[in-house]
Formats: sequence, structure tokens, C-alpha cells
Amino acid sequence: MKRTVRVIVIMLLFVSVICDVDASLFNSGDITFSLEQSDYYFKTGENAVVNLDSDNSYGQPISGTLSYTLTQSVNQGSFQYSSSNTKSTSFSVKDGKTKIPLGFGTSDTPLTLTVDLKFSYNKDEDREVALNGLKIHFVDDNTQKNSQQNSQRNNQQNSQNNPLSSSSQKAQQNSQQNQQQNDPFSQQQKQMQQMINQMTGNQQANQPQNSQQALQNNQMNQDSSALKQQIQQQLQQQQQLKQEFQKTLSQNPQFQKEHQDLLKQGYNLTSANVNPSSKDTGNFQMNYQKPNGEKASLKGNMENGEMKDMQKDTAESRQQIMDKLQQDKSFKKYEDKLQQQGFSRKDTAVSPQQNKTTVQVNYADKNNNTADIKADVINDTVENVKLTQQNDKKNNFWKILLWGLIIIVLGYFAYKKLMVKFRKKKTIEPESPSKPVKPFDHKKEALSMLERSKELFAGKDYKEAYGRAGQALRLYLSYENHLRKEVTNDEIIDYLRKHKKSHLDAKECFDLCSLVEFAKYEANKKDFDKILKYAEKIIG
Repeated sequence: MKRTVRVIVIMLLFVSVICDVDASLFNSGDITFSLEQSDYYFKTGENAVVNLDSDNSYGQPISGTLSYTLTQSVNQGSFQYSSSNTKSTSFSVKDGKTKIPLGFGTSDTPLTLTVDLKFSYNKDEDREVALNGLKIHFVDDNTQKNSQQNSQRNNQQNSQNNPLSSSSQKAQQNSQQNQQQNDPFSQQQKQMQQMINQMTGNQQANQPQNSQQALQNNQMNQDSSALKQQIQQQLQQQQQLKQEFQKTLSQNPQFQKEHQDLLKQGYNLTSANVNPSSKDTGNFQMNYQKPNGEKASLKGNMENGEMKDMQKDTAESRQQIMDKLQQDKSFKKYEDKLQQQGFSRKDTAVSPQQNKTTVQVNYADKNNNTADIKADVINDTVENVKLTQQNDKKNNFWKILLWGLIIIVLGYFAYKKLMVKFRKKKTIEPESPSKPVKPFDHKKEALSMLERSKELFAGKDYKEAYGRAGQALRLYLSYENHLRKEVTNDEIIDYLRKHKKSHLDAKECFDLCSLVEFAKYEANKKDFDKILKYAEKIIG
């Protein structure tokens, strides 16, 4: 009996030990991502590359999907703006310890990129490695870069901070994913709220220091603190308005239907831009992309919670339109003509509108002569097909030759007529005094350009609107400083700096205009109004 009890006790202990064994013995393996630090500094124009340390203990390469969210923050004086973009790609993590170089490109202007990485894979279950909070700083010069890196290194040594690191864990539940699909703005709202909280925390941390400086120095620092508080309050109000508008938009049945249809087609939301005038009125544009790179968009206008205009553009709809266009007789005739002349198709632009879709197919030959075929697709019918050719050297040659002959003949007869008339005259009549040249009113011209830029912006020609506003400011500053010639942004800023004149605000305006003109930043009414306000104040 005692022997039997002893055997039972031993068996229970054995079972207990087995039950306490870590489940990792049956699913041994893990993936860990780590970085030496959370902030990296690069000079503007320098290629930003960060080495990610990877440790794969599964004993084999692991394939999955690497997704990353880039939040770009630009802070230039009174201009503050940010944008987010999420992308994903197939990725394989090699076995063992490796270094993965991550490239973030370059920037011509100072800015900060906040990077959130996530590697999703399946190994007996859905797992993911999330590494958030990596920041890429582009700064003006090496001195600032080195000082920031040394300061960060000292802070890490003093506080004994660990490097940025994350190990794999079980993937989140599908309920959270469904919530994000139903509310496409949830991720952006969270990111923007974190940015505002960070700004608020930084200001509160600096408030005692600012107060002490104000007591020691003068009223200027108090004014600066008040300005920062005002900017912060405006940002919070604008963010709250955007969140309320996004909430109303996400609950709109028509929008929700189109959004869900795109998700079912395999598209993922990559970015969302809204421009509200109230919580239920404003414009919006949603950008989507499939893993294979095909893109789609959903944009429109909502008034008082009702959808007034919404346009959906997908790769499938563009292909259907192109199929209809290629079946049109006029289009085939024009394209055959261009191909016989040595032209080949380069790209296609499809512009959906409320009642029609405009298509422009661009062509070019080996001599860089260009041509395009434009057409409208209305109610599945191709209309208004037109061919436009530019820089056609053969036709231009004969046109130039013909006009040259006409000018020579007309010139010859005009010369003979003048000579006969001159010979008949015995006396030469005195020339009438020339009218005085009216001085160029550069101020009036600059204000006229600003008015034109407002019209262009209202017509949604944002690139041209920003360009015309920058040109107006540049013209006024050139003539006001007696340069009296066309100058570049850098030339006028260098002149003002050399002569110790105010130039920082002008440089901010020029930089913002250049970002929009070169498609590095999306135009918005807030920033454009700031440029107009500064320019009108300077020009008077």
C-alpha cells in the first residue's frame, strides 16, 4: 500500500513538472528587433540609413509582412504641419543574428520622421513584432547633428536607458482590425492626439524655465510664451474639428459603403486628408493601395452630414475606361497615326469628375516630340476625342519656311514703298517727342499676382497658386531692394541676410511654396492663408 502511494506521488510530481515546462519547448523560437537608440540625426541632403538588429531563434528563415507607418513633422517658425503614410511589403527575416539596413531617403529641409515598424508572420499561430517610436531627424548642419547625438548619448548613459527593443508576441484580435476598418480615421486620430499631448507635455515642462527667463529678461519672452500657447490652442481646436468631421464622415452610409467595397477588393487605406469647415461640412480624400501597388482614391464633399459629391477612382475602373477608349474608332485612328510617326505610349492620366471622366494618353518619340489624345467618357460612352501634337519638327520646318518667305516678300515691298516715299520728301519732318516711360509699379504688380494666386487656389490649381504667391513676394522684395531683376528664392534671401534685413519669415514662405510646387507637401488652406497674410503685410 505504501509503495503504491509512493508511485502515485512520484507520478503527480512528474506531471506537475511537465505542466510547468515553458510552452516555448513545444514552440521554441522567437524574433527580436532592437536598435541602439530611439533617435537618429542626419544632415539635410544626407541619405538616412539605420541598422536594425534582428535575432531569429527559430532555426530557419521566417517570411511574413513588414508594415511601417511614417509620420512626417515639419516645424518652421509659424508653419507647423504633419502627414502620415502606411505601407507594407513582403519580408523574410534570416535565421540567427543579422543586421537589416533600413533606408528612409533624404530631405532638403529640416524635419522629423516618426517610424512605427511591425513584422507579422505565422508560426503555429499569428504573431507579430512591433517596434514603435523610432525617430529620424534631418537637421541643417553637422554641428547641430553632432551636438544632438552627444546630448542623447549622455542622457542615455546618465539614465541607463536600454536600447529600443521588441520581441514577437501573439497578434492582436480581429475585433480591433474590424474596428479600424469601420473607422478608417482611428489610427490617424491616435497619432495626432499623441503629437498634441507631446507638444503639451513639452510646453508644461518648459514653462518654469520660460517664466524664469521672462523675469530675468523682458516682456519679449512672455510674448513668445503666449504665442506658443495660442498656437497650441489653435492646433488643438483644429485637431478636434478634424476628429469631429472624421467621425461624422465615417458614420455616413454612402461613404461607409464605398470604403467597405474598396477593402473587399483588397485595397488598404494608406492616407486620409480632410479639410473641414465644421464638424459635418468639408472636403476629404482617402488614398488606398493594394499589396501589388495598384492605387485607388475616394474623395468628395459633405455638407451638413449629407454627401453632396463623392468620386471613387480604382485601378479596375481605370482599366474599364481604357478598354472602352481602345475600342473607340477615333481613338484607334489617332493612335495608329502616332505609331506610324514613331510615337509610343508613355503614361495615362484618368481624372474622374461628377458626371464624366476625362482621359489623357501621353505619347513621345525618340526625338522627345510629344503628343496626347484626350477624351471624355460620359455614361459609358466615349466622346470628344482630340489629338494634340507638340514639337513636331517636320511640320514646324515647313511652317517656319513658309512664314519666312512671307516675311521676306512683305519686307521687300515695304522697303520699296518707304524708299519711294522718302525720295519724294524734300524735307524731313521733325520727330514727335517720345512719351515718357511710365515707371514700373512693382507693388501694384505684386498685389495683382497675389489676387491671381487666390483665384488659382479657389480653382484647386494649388501648385500654380503657391508658385504665383511666391513669385509675387519675390518680385516685390527684388524691386524694393533696388535689384530690379528676376531673382531666385536663394538669391533674395542671401541678399537680405547679407544686408542684415529681416528674412526668416520670407524664407519660410518660399520653402513652403517650393514644397508644394515640387509635390513634397500637400497644399491646404491654412498654410496658404498664412502665406497670403505675410505677403500682403510686407507689400502693404
